Amino acid sequence: MAIPIEMPKLSDTMEEGVLSAWLVDEGEEVSAGDVLAQVETDKATMDLEAFDEGVLLKQVIGEGDAVPIGELIAVIGEAGEDISDLVDDAGGDGAAEPEADPDAEADPDADAEDASAEPEVEPEPAPEPSGDGQLSERTPEPVPAGTDAEGRRIKASPLARRIAQEHDVELAQVDGSGPEGRIVRRDVETHVEKQEAAPESTPEPEPTTEPEPAPQPEPSVPEAPSYAMPDEEAAYESEGITQMRETIARRLAESKYSAPHYYLTVDIDVERAIEVREDLNELAEEQGRAKISFNDFITKACALSLHDHPYVNAAYRPDEGEIHKHNRVHIGIAVAIDEGLITPVIRDADRKGLSELARETRALAERARDRDLEPEEFEGATFTTSNLGMFGIEEFTAIINPPNSAILAIGEIRDTPVVEDGEVVPGKRMKVTLSCDHRVVDGAKGAHFLDTVKSYLEEPMNLLL
Repeated sequence: MAIPIEMPKLSDTMEEGVLSAWLVDEGEEVSAGDVLAQVETDKATMDLEAFDEGVLLKQVIGEGDAVPIGELIAVIGEAGEDISDLVDDAGGDGAAEPEADPDAEADPDADAEDASAEPEVEPEPAPEPSGDGQLSERTPEPVPAGTDAEGRRIKASPLARRIAQEHDVELAQVDGSGPEGRIVRRDVETHVEKQEAAPESTPEPEPTTEPEPAPQPEPSVPEAPSYAMPDEEAAYESEGITQMRETIARRLAESKYSAPHYYLTVDIDVERAIEVREDLNELAEEQGRAKISFNDFITKACALSLHDHPYVNAAYRPDEGEIHKHNRVHIGIAVAIDEGLITPVIRDADRKGLSELARETRALAERARDRDLEPEEFEGATFTTSNLGMFGIEEFTAIINPPNSAILAIGEIRDTPVVEDGEVVPGKRMKVTLSCDHRVVDGAKGAHFLDTVKSYLEEPMNLLL
């Protein structure tokens, strides 16, 4: 019996998915666990696996098509099986059987002739996919995310596969640096750079025969400068809206205009925290552990502060008529990628030491940039931080990441004169701004939370206890 493959829900905010690449052609046999295609969601590009074995009878949608969750995208079954009813019900373009005669219903007298002609028309090998022309006519190039010499599937992130395909790179030639030898974006980019540099370093062989005389250049006439105005179409470049960008626009617009935002800013003395971080990183280097960033200090300070301020670690649920005060602390770290913004989540951040936070944050950020996160790694944040300090931004406000009730915007660490004991001395300061949902976090609650964060960062040894 034919098995429909529908667009799955691959993230909590996903409403539709884009089929970015088919990895199995129509007519090919598949087993449970085989990757059929890559699907681009609003958060990442993910593998679509088969849960049953059989033959891929039909690719109902083409590469680049966007379909809602639950819509038919493929059919698996036995070779030659009639799936016309299944595909027609889903609004498809026909069955997977190419031997069907469209004139049979129009001419009933031709039934006898068709019956006698069937043995001659029916091919011995598996039927060619009928499709709609988009998929069956594409160039039969090998999929870059192919197999190794022993026929095993090469482990590579979806983004790495896409870059490899764009540059005609066989993944079998690329050395992976990810977990268990997984190939990630930087591996393919390094390989491409080496390929591009190779011809430059290889001198061309000297000619073995007498060279032909070089043609004499024709007298050149200087061209008059062109003052023609560019066409109206050249005044801008069009760029399609990606699934991620569309979701970001929708969710943040809903947040901004449904949640009453207000903002609280404090200026924090971080000179002591910088000294402690330098000491910790010297020790980390000696022990071969991950170095700690200042952002790790902030993550830890927020995680501990949320324990004492449950309304900041809460969610407003108007459909349920409730406010959910979370018992666990899961902090989302905003990471900028080419397609937009994604927030990998540090779970139970209050229970982890600075070294563990540093290691996990870097690993998640790297996988986020490679579009290689699993859904559970970017869902379920109870509080979010966004840091633009590394870009020289002194102060800014961030839009709350729903359904959170607050987000912390982190500015740069700056050198500034400060007054201590009546004297002006050099100091190091950092501004942070808390955006609050006034439906959950009253002004005093937000101010007390920021004061707790500030105390942890100005007395950083408390983060180590």
